[in-house]
Amino acid sequence: MHLHVPSDATNAIDATDATVLHPAAGGSAAAPSTRMHPDDERRLVARAATDAEAFGELYDFYLPRIYGFIHRRVREHSVSEDLTATTFERGLAALRGGRFRNDSFGGWLYRVAANAVIDHVRASRRLHPADDEDRLDPAADVLAATIARDDLRRAMARVADGHRRVLALRFFDDLESAEASAVLGCSRRTFAVKLHRAIAALRAALAADAADVLEVSDVA
Repeated sequence: MHLHVPSDATNAIDATDATVLHPAAGGSAAAPSTRMHPDDERRLVARAATDAEAFGELYDFYLPRIYGFIHRRVREHSVSEDLTATTFERGLAALRGGRFRNDSFGGWLYRVAANAVIDHVRASRRLHPADDEDRLDPAADVLAATIARDDLRRAMARVADGHRRVLALRFFDDLESAEASAVLGCSRRTFAVKLHRAIAALRAALAADAADVLEVSDVA
């Protein structure tokens, strides 16, 4: 499958990260939806096994989103293109082979993409952690809007890997509950619990980081 990532897709990645972390004053960030309308998606999925145009619509919608999801993790354009192509090849094969049984094609694609990244990391033994992030907990938006990027990075380094992965799906990928829970292979309710715990851990890490800064200041 030939993959063509629009020239503006790569540039939009950093802009999206900044918008999620620092929403415009007076309102929350207007990030693009990570999922197609469920009714439209189901209609296209039903046709895509034999209709190239239907699969093309799915491809056009999810291409920049899947590419961005992967690129934030591997940080290499050529590798991101390869893994994105692999993700869509697997998606097309599943549809044509009648093996797709999920309710959310988008959520399933994100999980395939996450697995492709894991396979790549295992093969290359090189890991570029995501600058680690659903619209489930309003506290997450408030928290993100008030944290400086450097402070967030330091706090993220303090939390456990499991919490960091959940926070990455929420704060940086801005995935909705269907996509985030699909990536983690859990229910939406379970993801909400994981997110709540991860935010609590992040708050504790921020407090610990602030305490360290004060201690250094007192010594100086």
